Amino acid sequence: MNEQYLSHQKRYVIGVSGGCDSMALLDMMVKKSYQVAIAHVNYNLREDTDEDYQVVYDYATQHNIPFYYKVFTKEDYQQGNFQAVARQMRYHFYHEVLDQGYDAVLLAHHLDDELETIYMYLERGSQTNYLGIEPITTIQHMTIIRPLLDTKKQALRDYCIQNHIAFHDDYTNFQTHFKRDQVRNLVLNTYTDQQKEELLLKAKAYNQRKEHIQFQLKPLLEKYHAENKINYHEIPEALYSDFLFCLLEEKIPVEKISQHLINEIIHQMTSAKPNIMLELPLHQQFIKAYDNITITTLSVNKSYAYTITSLKEEDYGYFSVRLQGAMNDGVNVSDADFPLTIRSILPGDVIKTSGGKKKVARLFINNKIPSHERALYPIVVRNDGEIILIPGIAKRYEYLSTNPNLFVIK
Repeated sequence: MNEQYLSHQKRYVIGVSGGCDSMALLDMMVKKSYQVAIAHVNYNLREDTDEDYQVVYDYATQHNIPFYYKVFTKEDYQQGNFQAVARQMRYHFYHEVLDQGYDAVLLAHHLDDELETIYMYLERGSQTNYLGIEPITTIQHMTIIRPLLDTKKQALRDYCIQNHIAFHDDYTNFQTHFKRDQVRNLVLNTYTDQQKEELLLKAKAYNQRKEHIQFQLKPLLEKYHAENKINYHEIPEALYSDFLFCLLEEKIPVEKISQHLINEIIHQMTSAKPNIMLELPLHQQFIKAYDNITITTLSVNKSYAYTITSLKEEDYGYFSVRLQGAMNDGVNVSDADFPLTIRSILPGDVIKTSGGKKKVARLFINNKIPSHERALYPIVVRNDGEIILIPGIAKRYEYLSTNPNLFVIK
């Protein structure tokens, strides 16, 4: 067991299924006098789950260890992929237990689990920032520690037998219903030790390369997050794929991010078109606006209208009303102009400027307002329906006063 991330001053919740892996981890932690509690989940997926429970409960009772237990039924996870749903429920339960005064969750993932993960990622050709299973991660704001990643499963089984630690095998682990089970039972069990070592070396080289790339990406990602956009010409071409992957994984589960998707985004990003909107999974969209790129959640409501009855400062969903501001964001209004309406663009909108009548849609294009921002750009309309201000872009000819008293901040 690797104790690099462990401390006797901290309290740990161990996810214990009753199998040899988690029972070995539990016993190692107890023998080394760490402060631990047990979290056991029963999915009722098999007819023998009561045996899992009994093994774990008996150990907890014998060693006077706090025991937390959660029961699920098949109805709880009938929707969607079982493994994904079960994982979500399990981690939610861990969170509940952690809130009882514990510092981190310990899980018994081992070397064989890591090999399976590496193989599956390589087979899919998926992008990932870390190939394999990380020894310490943060999931749902919880610290997750895996101290057994250097240990083979057979060694954990031998440990339980030699130390007379009861455990109960999950017979579904030997089936091939799920992809991971197929990899475990039909592929990796045919690998020689040398082939497994080659997999680990490949993952190590991949992770070293990724670490170097992450160092290069850090300032670019910081700039992107500070401005919620970045000019893609500032990104070295060799980093396009990795940069986009980092943006995507903030919004989309990794398993939904294919290299094909990233390649399509790169194709659109580097095209000659100045404005592009590309829909992504889970209501996200990639936007290119005059070489600036961003990934944002699709807006459900694409129009709005607010009535303003007096001069007062107030914040709205897409803009703020202020009594002071930049000259181009303000107009001087009188009581005769109220009530004002501040709304999004409508078809056929025009504004009468000192240079003549102008179409609002054309003004947006001329001022290089990104296409995804145009639908939500605030437009100030007086009570007779005439547009008097498009902040930062245009004012109606009678409102060119140098003493504005109402400012609309986009």
